[in-house]
Amino acid sequence: MKTIKYTPFLLALGLVFGVGACTEDKLDEIDTNPNTPTDSPVQLLLPQVEVDAAFGISGTDLAWISSVFVEHTTGVHAQFENLDKRAVGSFTNNTTSNNWNDIYAGELVDLNLIIQKGSDGGSEAGAWRYVGIAKVLKAYTLGITTDLFGRIPYSEALQGDALLKPVYDKQQDIYTVIDDLLTDAIADLDKTSSKSPTNADLFYGGDAAKWKKVAYSLKARYYNHLSKRDPAGSADKALAAAAQGFASPADNFTFTKYTTAAIGQNPWYQEQNDRGHFAVSATFYSILQNGTPTVTADDDPRIPFLVDPVGRNASNPRVAAPNGTAIADQGGTTYSRISTNIVDATSAQPLMTYAELKFIEAEAQLRKGNATAAYDAYVAGVNADLNAKGGSTYTNSTSTNANVIAFRAKVFMGASNLTLRDIITQKYVAAFPYMSIESYNDYRRTGFPVLNNPKGPAPRRFPYPQSEIDTNGDNVPNVPLASGVWWDDGTED
Repeated sequence: MKTIKYTPFLLALGLVFGVGACTEDKLDEIDTNPNTPTDSPVQLLLPQVEVDAAFGISGTDLAWISSVFVEHTTGVHAQFENLDKRAVGSFTNNTTSNNWNDIYAGELVDLNLIIQKGSDGGSEAGAWRYVGIAKVLKAYTLGITTDLFGRIPYSEALQGDALLKPVYDKQQDIYTVIDDLLTDAIADLDKTSSKSPTNADLFYGGDAAKWKKVAYSLKARYYNHLSKRDPAGSADKALAAAAQGFASPADNFTFTKYTTAAIGQNPWYQEQNDRGHFAVSATFYSILQNGTPTVTADDDPRIPFLVDPVGRNASNPRVAAPNGTAIADQGGTTYSRISTNIVDATSAQPLMTYAELKFIEAEAQLRKGNATAAYDAYVAGVNADLNAKGGSTYTNSTSTNANVIAFRAKVFMGASNLTLRDIITQKYVAAFPYMSIESYNDYRRTGFPVLNNPKGPAPRRFPYPQSEIDTNGDNVPNVPLASGVWWDDGTED
């Protein structure tokens, strides 16, 4: 966090010349406006980093770009239309500068400050609840960053003027850091804390047990990302962590504090309401209609909850925008938009959910050859998502309605027929639209869902910002956007 020291110049001069006996320390004390502090306590820092984790890190450009690349949405205006159509110069080193600066000059700096202040020897030593939460959020932020960019600065980063050109650490090493942070966070959350965040914690009101479940659930997510590098080991570790993660949707890691005030609105709503860059993708909608793009079945009961009719007029049809070839439609008069059921000014924004955790468990069990356990976890994930999105009557329905029967046959196919594609497809539906980054990660790991943009495949990583190339060019990896990150294709650059 940037702090500002306010110095009334004329008043300072009067004190210097009029009180000759003042010591230098006393002058420093006088030269401080009590209404503009130069330091912030952890109680003020925590809500700031939590808002930024939801809004800035996982709620704006990084997620929006990922949603276009993984075809949750289709870009139908301005830069996102260009990204969708793979226009030359649409995805450059300038695209990610704001997010990178937010992560490195804002979020990680403030998280480190909370950890430093609340740990032994800090100015608020013993504030272990704050420290544990900050370590979870730091792991989450590093995970987002390395998953999108690959190698990132860490071991020499965040030192200010003392080290302006940090090296870029291998993603494999960053993943070790993430796991260590989450392990330490769990231990810190178990300690007796000198203060509890309560109202300062915008996610769980300072509930240490809830935050421990987030830490274990994130461990499962990041272990599972290593499915290509260590199939069996990653499955075992993911399952062990998942067993101590979210127990139900009531534990979801979800930001619920957006407001109707212009500066407090859900960022997806701000984008959809003010700029209109996105429509619902034809790829995503075809999966809802057909279960899989290649097999015909009847409609998914989540469609009315997720996709609005064109123009949000109930008398109009729902029309998805074809990826790569959609016409410009900023006004939303040609294609369907994401429903206001899930994108409105105060809509909750999930960062990780129980449904995702169950799909991780299903994938890990399938990788181990445990078909029944995989299917049980898969059904739990689908049901959690259905219950949240207007399809609860389909979960255990004995209806003779042809649509219900067709949907259940396609989605609840039985343990012997469950495939990785089924798991990732339903996880992809459950992630729409807020967790598109995770769907982008899944696509790069598994090849699912099957994407359809005729303009070609999406990049497999994000470009480093121009500011880094200009100031730290010797250390910035020179890597083509078509090359995967370490957990994707095994390369580092």
